[in-house]
Amino acid sequence: MKQFFLLLILLTFYGMGFSQTLTAKQLQENAQILMQQGDFDNAIAALQKARQQDPLGMELLKNLSFAYYLQRDFSRAIETGKMVTDMDSADEQSYQILGYSYKAIAAYKEANKIYRAALKKFSNSGVIYNELGENFALEKNYREAIVQWEKGIQLSPNISGNYYNAVKYYAEQKNWIRVLLYGELFVNLESYSERTTLVKTYLLAAYAGILNPDKATPAMDPATSTAFEKQVFLLFSKNKALAANGLSADNIGSIRTRFILHWQTGLSATYPYRLFDHWQYLINEGIFEAYNQWIFEDALNKDAYGWWKINHSAESLKFEQFQQSRVFKISAGQYYTQ
Repeated sequence: MKQFFLLLILLTFYGMGFSQTLTAKQLQENAQILMQQGDFDNAIAALQKARQQDPLGMELLKNLSFAYYLQRDFSRAIETGKMVTDMDSADEQSYQILGYSYKAIAAYKEANKIYRAALKKFSNSGVIYNELGENFALEKNYREAIVQWEKGIQLSPNISGNYYNAVKYYAEQKNWIRVLLYGELFVNLESYSERTTLVKTYLLAAYAGILNPDKATPAMDPATSTAFEKQVFLLFSKNKALAANGLSADNIGSIRTRFILHWQTGLSATYPYRLFDHWQYLINEGIFEAYNQWIFEDALNKDAYGWWKINHSAESLKFEQFQQSRVFKISAGQYYTQ
């Protein structure tokens, strides 16, 4: 028994000594785990201990600022965040975290300054354009917000947040052609999230606004629509009779198939567009119907979509495997909406 207690004492002292030899990097890793668990007090304690070894480490201070933000200690989050953004090595995320803290206390002008400073350093940052747009939206300045989201889409086309916010804005404006385009790009960039579920309902509304003759809603803003958007609208309008009796995943799919046949033979060279190339690829692979079901039947009737997957198990599985194996990327220079 004495030997057992002696072993416990030795292990305790060994553990204490080991914990004291953790590197700053190891302490940061521990802190990140603690933050994920919601234990912000101990996460901050670990980061403060790491600062004893690396007092001016950019990543360390950035993590500390974020931990303070999560703890809702916004004054310390801002104080620490400023230390980071003053560094030459500060990255986009550093400005983003500091912006979060300013927005949390409704200091929107200060947040604007931070985002503007970030854009001087990272002029093509879709992440920062998205944050700046959201900040303007919090100030109810939606016209300026959409300018920022559009800029983010133009300069950094693979950041999903700009599409998400633009879709919500254009749905309010009933600019259905942009909802149709931006919404589907979004669900391919961010395929499985709560935001995806919402955007699918916007996509369904967009097709209803464009195709359903009973809906007297504008498809787009004539004053701002580009030649590209007008061509897209024209091709969809030619086949809207297929949806005269209401929308379904099947008739939307038929209209989209006819659209792509005309687009690829007449306009794809003038307007190379990742989304429409994606449709053609899915048609060639025999999974375009599954893709349309995933977007539209899922939004119309989840139970019906579940039955469709059961009754079309081979195609459904092939589509799911494709979704899980690919990374959807949008090429630069395919921005035709301004």
